[in-house]
Amino acid sequence: MAPVLESITSSVSSQVFRVHRQQRCVSIGAVHQTIRRKTMRHATLLPVLALSLVLTACSDSSDNSMTDNGGNPGPPVEPPLEPAGFSAEIRRTEYGIPHIKAEDWGSLGYGYGYAYSQDNFCVTMHEIALAGGRWAELTGEDIDRDLLWRFINGSRDEFKADYFDSLPQRDRDLVTGFAAGMNRYLDETGVDGLPEGENGCRGEPWVYAFDELDLMMYLRKIALQASTDQGIVRDAILAVQGPPEMQVVSVDQLGVRAGLAGDLSAVGQTIRPSEVGSNAIALGADATQSGAGMLLGNPHQPWNGSGRWYEAHLTIPGEYDAAGASLQGLPWIGIGFTRDVAWTHTVDYATRFTLYEVTLNPDNPMQYDYDGEWRDIETRTVAAEELQDDGSLVTVERTFYSTHYGLVLDLAGINPAIGGWPTFAGTLVTLRDANLDTGLRSLRQWVEKSQASNVEEYREALRHIGNPVFHEFAADRHGGMFYGQISAVPRVTQAQLDDCQTGIMAIVASVSTNAFIGLDGSRSACEWGEDPDAPAGTNVYGLDAHPQILGRGAVGNSNNSYWLSDATMPLEGFPVVFGWMGHEGNQQFLRTRITHNMIADRLAGSDGIGDAPLFSLDDMKTVMYLNRVYAAEIVLDDVLAICEDRLADLSNPLDPATREALSETCSVLASWDRKVDVDSRGAQVFTEFWGGIRDTYGSAFQNVVVSDEFWAVDFTATDPLNTPRGIDTGVAANRELVIEKLLAARQRLGDANVALDAPWGEVQFLERNGEPVPIHGGSGQMGVFGAISVDLDEGGYRNPRAGNSYIQVVTWDGSDCPIADTILTHSQSVQPTSEHYSDQTRLYAEKGWVRFPFCEEAIQAAQIGETLLLEQE
Repeated sequence: MAPVLESITSSVSSQVFRVHRQQRCVSIGAVHQTIRRKTMRHATLLPVLALSLVLTACSDSSDNSMTDNGGNPGPPVEPPLEPAGFSAEIRRTEYGIPHIKAEDWGSLGYGYGYAYSQDNFCVTMHEIALAGGRWAELTGEDIDRDLLWRFINGSRDEFKADYFDSLPQRDRDLVTGFAAGMNRYLDETGVDGLPEGENGCRGEPWVYAFDELDLMMYLRKIALQASTDQGIVRDAILAVQGPPEMQVVSVDQLGVRAGLAGDLSAVGQTIRPSEVGSNAIALGADATQSGAGMLLGNPHQPWNGSGRWYEAHLTIPGEYDAAGASLQGLPWIGIGFTRDVAWTHTVDYATRFTLYEVTLNPDNPMQYDYDGEWRDIETRTVAAEELQDDGSLVTVERTFYSTHYGLVLDLAGINPAIGGWPTFAGTLVTLRDANLDTGLRSLRQWVEKSQASNVEEYREALRHIGNPVFHEFAADRHGGMFYGQISAVPRVTQAQLDDCQTGIMAIVASVSTNAFIGLDGSRSACEWGEDPDAPAGTNVYGLDAHPQILGRGAVGNSNNSYWLSDATMPLEGFPVVFGWMGHEGNQQFLRTRITHNMIADRLAGSDGIGDAPLFSLDDMKTVMYLNRVYAAEIVLDDVLAICEDRLADLSNPLDPATREALSETCSVLASWDRKVDVDSRGAQVFTEFWGGIRDTYGSAFQNVVVSDEFWAVDFTATDPLNTPRGIDTGVAANRELVIEKLLAARQRLGDANVALDAPWGEVQFLERNGEPVPIHGGSGQMGVFGAISVDLDEGGYRNPRAGNSYIQVVTWDGSDCPIADTILTHSQSVQPTSEHYSDQTRLYAEKGWVRFPFCEEAIQAAQIGETLLLEQE
């Protein structure tokens, strides 16, 4: 080692070990300054500089002293009278959870943005490039989506004036800091030093320094996922080509209207909750053994991409102190807990947008009728750059068309009868979206929820209607609990629905069971109304108009509507816009049914978990991991009886091969424990069997098995949690169907080289660095509470795409600190080289939990690595 390098290395080492732990980063930053000055004279010191950058992640200005050219401390520099820039403390505890503390909102965002980027930078960078309308400019792909986002957001100046500047200063500071923190990481790492692989972005053209406007565009994009940015809607917007010559085609000539029901049913397959859903249980004092509130949060989010969760703890002393998880790139805690309150969400299938059918002027296809007068359809042309194969850029323009309701759609991609300009009826379909501005209120609402000291204050924070798509659940240390279907819902009354769904829109609503609501756009009587309790200018329902429960009992939801969230006291009398999926009086998901049955059994103490009734913390964790398969509980006995009868039927004997196959399949099912634990054998057979039944009788939009003949006991609204059930074995078609689906299940498993009786953990797994990690849980569509979404592939159900994700059970005892047991099923980091790439996944495989450290003593005890003081002036 060169003498000067050896001298500096020794100097670094001695200074590091002399400083106090909490000053480590600042002190190393001072050494970094010394090294950087010396590198001007000694090129051999570059490796040390690189090492210093990796270790410190601190700015050059993190020290209040100057050094001379020899590296000796110079005279101290007086600090500015008013602190400038960002300053945040970052500590990590077990499993890589960052705890960020700062004195202001900008600094809190700065620390969080940097800590998050260390694990998952590329995930959010990808989404920012998409939301900013620059994807085609950087990659040459998807120019139409860029043009749509350019239309939605306007120019950067327009977006800043109309959207970003409308945020409260606190929110702007937090977003600005988070963007700066992410850019700090990018600047230190460099594009060529970023992670590689499927979730990496090393050297990618879509990586660039961005600002708070870019980040806010991404946050707005998230708020529109269930409406304007939903695939079906986005495709319909981009299908619009403008008005051709006005030609009204008769229904008879078109000859396609009869197929509309089938085409809409196919659309239902893409929007029903198979990928994104959730379970939640909130308990008050009357439902817990301790008398404190308790909450289970079990969102079923994607395991890849922007829908993943990321755990963190964010603190501004005396102002904000929240822990839990946020979606990728969101600078606030989305689902989590504080000293006094815990909260979670489930995906809510209420109405987010309505379609409007307007009648076109037969003499001018750019005009539509409104209350007997012609209104002009507005146009706006936007431009974006598209990268060519030779590296040049060309400007592409697109014109978008709007009525006063919103963007014009062309639904011909669903069915020609409801598409075109005009449709066969001489009309046009246009869209009004309740979530276009929800993002302006989201951050404010989530921050204020986190500042609540009880469920009453939590409820008040919801007055912002900043929630784009979720049911709300909360519990507090005082024994209170809250449920509310409180999200952005257009203020359309049931009377309006009854009166205004006419023409094509009436057909669409009927076939889709109100998943798509369309109104008569020619009458002002069909406009969204005003609610004095709603945020100004929103035309959505205000807080007090939404279904909600504030009390001390038990509530739960698994993505059906609000109706049975308290199964003992149904919420009724609300218009269908508050929840079309399992609306009042309609059949419920199997997952909804098992949720409420498990709650009732635990409250009664009849579930075998423990002798005492009501819930303890351990009881709730046990319920979470029961892994019962409710569909099997209500049909498997009948399936086995049908199988036994078929094998014994000598009047119509099976050929030897079929007999052997059926006998083995049914034998495996008979021995199966009717669970999806890692050691359950035979779950794969029932999974494929039930999938076959759903293929035959599944409802496209309601996500349930519907048949007048299949069920032994049909659905009744007077017993919605126990009906339908059983198979009507007296119907010959049912017996034939069961045998057919059993043999088909065996065939599918055989084709995938999956043994019928292999342990479930060997069949369903997540691959991490070439090793399979067993994953318990199973398909929510067969009534598994702990839902996992994954398709059968060669060798099994490999690499789930969604399901159990960030799970938390939170309660309180007599201490000042909340008790929170959590698990992040997919683990914290997307980087295969990280030690936190699969650590929690392996813990989940063992049905383990992480005690999330919240109070200072617990954080110190669980801390890994050194404290980082991150500063930027």
